[in-house]
Amino acid sequence: MRLNNTHPVALWFILIFPFYAVLQAPAWAAGKEITPLRKTHANEDTVIIIRSQSIAAYNEAIKGFEEGCKEENITIRAIYDLKGDADEGKRVVQNIKGDKLKPKLILAIGVLAATLVKEQFTDIPIIFCMVINHERFNLQGTNITGISSEASLEDQFTLLKEILGKHKNVGVIYDPIKTGKIISEATIVAKKIEFNLIKTEVSYEKEVASALKNIINKIDALWMIPDGTVITKDSLDIIFRMTLKKHLPTFCTSSAIVKAGALISISPDYVYTGLQAAQLAKTLLHDAATGSLGIKQPEKLKLTLNTQTAEIIGINLSSITSRANIVLYP
Repeated sequence: MRLNNTHPVALWFILIFPFYAVLQAPAWAAGKEITPLRKTHANEDTVIIIRSQSIAAYNEAIKGFEEGCKEENITIRAIYDLKGDADEGKRVVQNIKGDKLKPKLILAIGVLAATLVKEQFTDIPIIFCMVINHERFNLQGTNITGISSEASLEDQFTLLKEILGKHKNVGVIYDPIKTGKIISEATIVAKKIEFNLIKTEVSYEKEVASALKNIINKIDALWMIPDGTVITKDSLDIIFRMTLKKHLPTFCTSSAIVKAGALISISPDYVYTGLQAAQLAKTLLHDAATGSLGIKQPEKLKLTLNTQTAEIIGINLSSITSRANIVLYP
C-alpha cells in the first residue's frame, strides 16, 4: 500500500481499518466515476458519492444508499473513489467543481472523504458515514449531517450487562488524546448501568501489554474501543493471548475484530446505514431550510459472536445466539 501521498488524517484510519472491515475487490473501477445512462437535469434530486477507498464495508453502505435512493427517486450521478490518496482527492474536487451541474447533496464515506468534503464544499449538504470515532475529526457544520459508525454506549453496555450478569468490573485501555471524550461519556453511562469502569491510559502502543497486565486480575471483561493507539495488529495479538489465558470476555464494536479473536461485537448493519443515509438525504433535499440534521445513531445493529473464543473461555451465550440479528463466526 502506497502511503506517501496519503492525507495525514486518513493515515491512522488506513492502518487500523483492516481490523474493522474485510477487504474485497472493488464493486466498480477504482478512481472512476459511474454516470447514469441518461443525462440529469437541474431540477432533479441529484447526489454524488465520494468513497475514501474500496473496502467491503464501504461498498455495503453504498449498496444500501443506492437501494434507498431508488425508492426515494433520488438520482446518483457519480461515485468517486479516492483510493486513500490525497492527490486523488484534489483531482476529484476539481472534477466536481468544474462541472456546471452541481450536486444537490454529497454522501462521504470514510474519514478521508468526510474531511475532504467538509473542507471543500460549504454550500452543499453533506452526509458522512463509516467514520470510526468521528468525534476526533470535528465533522460539524451548518451543512453537515452524519451517521455514527459505532453503536451507542447505552446499546453497548446493555448487551455487555446481559452477557456478564452479576459481574460488574469492566476494563478499558485508551489513549486520552484520541478517545478521552468517549471514556468521559462512558463513565456516566456505566454508572447508570451499575458497571465499575476500570480505566487505564496509554500514550504508545508498546504500553498496551503492561496496561492490560495491571488490570487483568481486577476485571470481568475487557471493553475494546476504536482507539488507534490500542488497536493495532501487534497489540491485538497480545490482548487476545492474555485474555484467552485468563478466560476473560472481550467486547468490541467491530465484527472484524471478533473474527480476529474477540468474543462479541455490536456494530451497525452497513447496508442499513446506507438506507438510513438515503432517508436523511430525502429530508435534506426536500427541505432547503434544513442545513444539518446533526449526528444520528445507526438505526439497525448486528451482533457478531466468535464461537471458538466462547468455547475457549467457557462462557454460555445461548440466550444471545437465538437472536435474529446475530452472526456466528466461524
